[in-house]
Amino acid sequence: MKGDLLLLFALLANWALALKLETTSIPKYGVRDGSAVLGCEFLLESDTLLVLKWYKDGHEFYRYSPQVKPNTLTFPVDGVYVDKTASDLNHVTLRNITLSTGGTYKCEVSADRPSFRTLSQQEDMFIIAPPTTEPEISGIHPAVSVGDTITGNCTSYHTKPAASLMFYINEEKAETEYIIEYLPIPEPSGLETSVLGLNFHLEQRHFRNGAMELKCTATIGNGYWVKRMVVAEANINAQPSIPGHNRLLSGESRRVDCYAAGFLIAFSVLFIQIL
Repeated sequence: MKGDLLLLFALLANWALALKLETTSIPKYGVRDGSAVLGCEFLLESDTLLVLKWYKDGHEFYRYSPQVKPNTLTFPVDGVYVDKTASDLNHVTLRNITLSTGGTYKCEVSADRPSFRTLSQQEDMFIIAPPTTEPEISGIHPAVSVGDTITGNCTSYHTKPAASLMFYINEEKAETEYIIEYLPIPEPSGLETSVLGLNFHLEQRHFRNGAMELKCTATIGNGYWVKRMVVAEANINAQPSIPGHNRLLSGESRRVDCYAAGFLIAFSVLFIQIL
């Protein structure tokens, strides 16, 4: 019985001094066309390292074995491109991130004698594809009058995940009843296009010093993109504007009236001379 207890204490002592996997650092988000560094920190204590392996979705793509030459080996896995010059025992650098780089990454460390212990930790990494341009505001005429109906869209193209859009009127969030929400449009590439509609009747309160500023924002995570548009108030009483038609401001209207009056006077003088 005493011998069994001594053996148990010896095993516990060896176990306490065996391999310990302290932290695995895997970025929660990776950016398309960017890079990511995976980290795996461990303590060997009295153990000897046998091998360190990295997996994506259960498929091994990186191995470090101090007892063999070369120490580092890589294996082809879809979406995983290892920069061997920037990778070592504790860090693996991924380059040229694509949408398929996303997945579950696992670090697995195995010790040789005396414990022959194997430990692992895993985490998920999601890939973000930010927009390459600011959002686009479309369908809104640049000169309008009180009583007109504003109808237009804000669009953010080619992102992953779909961008979250919001309209602002003079730096204030557009009222809920002004907003038309649409489902994201999936693209064959795996990216998405987001569209948000705006529809409301213009009132005098919407103008400040003869103009109204519309702003659309697109957000993905901590990323933020902005598009602004200034809409001028037309200074004549006219029917609501029709997109694509030019409106005349008050000064332009007076110039046209002057031209018409001058033409009539000249025509009258000529007619009298003929008589």
